[in-house]
Amino acid sequence: MKHFFLASLTIGALCAPVAFAAQTAAPAAPAAPIRDVAGYTFAVVARGDGSVVWWGRAPSGEVAVPTPFALPGPAQRVAVGASSAYALLEDGTVVAWGDNDEGQLGNGPSGKSKPIGTYPKPSMTPVRVTDLAGITAIAAGLKHAIALRKDGTVWAWGVRDDGAIGDGDAKPAGSLRVVSAAAPVAVRGLTGITQIASGHTHCLALTGDGKVMSWGSNSTGELGIGTRATGWVPAEVTGLSNIVAIAAGTGQGTYGVSAAVRQDGTLWVWGSGSSAMMGNGVRNPSPDDPGGRNLLPLQVKGIAGVKNVAVGSGHIAALLNDGSVRAWGMNGYGEVGRGANSSYEALPVKVPGLTNVVTLRLGGYGSYAIRSDGTLWIWGFALGSRGLVGHNLAAPTRLDLP
Repeated sequence: MKHFFLASLTIGALCAPVAFAAQTAAPAAPAAPIRDVAGYTFAVVARGDGSVVWWGRAPSGEVAVPTPFALPGPAQRVAVGASSAYALLEDGTVVAWGDNDEGQLGNGPSGKSKPIGTYPKPSMTPVRVTDLAGITAIAAGLKHAIALRKDGTVWAWGVRDDGAIGDGDAKPAGSLRVVSAAAPVAVRGLTGITQIASGHTHCLALTGDGKVMSWGSNSTGELGIGTRATGWVPAEVTGLSNIVAIAAGTGQGTYGVSAAVRQDGTLWVWGSGSSAMMGNGVRNPSPDDPGGRNLLPLQVKGIAGVKNVAVGSGHIAALLNDGSVRAWGMNGYGEVGRGANSSYEALPVKVPGLTNVVTLRLGGYGSYAIRSDGTLWIWGFALGSRGLVGHNLAAPTRLDLP
């Protein structure tokens, strides 16, 4: 069940862990409020001034504590894959760094696929993703990434296996192997898109009229189309309307999970039921059990007033309108944030002591929240090896960055 992938660099000042009982006290504002955070086996944070800090098991090796990482411009959004990272800069372009074996850095020749048998060079120096401009959002899977342009189109690059690029089953003449996209290509048929999300090997897009489109792998019904057929091009998720937020992630292994919030504050989840991710009281069915594969969206009961949702690797969290958080799923590393480890939390539970949350992110076995005062709070699996980030945290704990 273990699959780890992230990292970071030199040493900065870390605060001591905050006592769980004291977390309800309003902390002083940080020196540089946090803009965005993403995590998997490593974490990347964009601070208020656009500078970036990272830590964990990165492509360059272990980054033991949060460490500044130089970019060619200020970052407004960040995303991470298995062993690559991405930053959306203030000028609307995207840079990437890390491994590149499937073209996931996206810096290949425009319109070209990765030739069979070749392995594009990795880069620990950020490189520009080819031909991307006017970008408003980014998301990453294990070895692919997607970007939303301000004109409402979606662009993707990296591994094409299982349809993650969404431009069709692209096999060269005479080949049985789907080839990777070494530079961004347009996801077929998508216009008027307002949000994007990516799991390990599947993607979601939200249309301006509140519908959800999905494509990519579909072994446990994560596309929500009523079948387990691979989505080589986007298709509409069945039975959803008036959607305002989307998220994608995984259950155990690489089984996909998807989630969506309706305008009425209800939350809907589909895909793998492993790790109690449906939030319906079923703890951990196998894919062949009832509830193990959910081919259509299911409403999560006992939760209302949802504003946003995030999906990790085995756990889900919902941000409510009042700034509080509910979470459920696997909790072996404390990633549900209830103050103690447990195997699974099969129903949504309130994350104690966490208030005024404006941004919620899950990645791998880690959880991250940005509060309205700009502070960053983390819990779950330890990505680093020293200081606060060197310990699994069963409750949200403030992390001050260098």
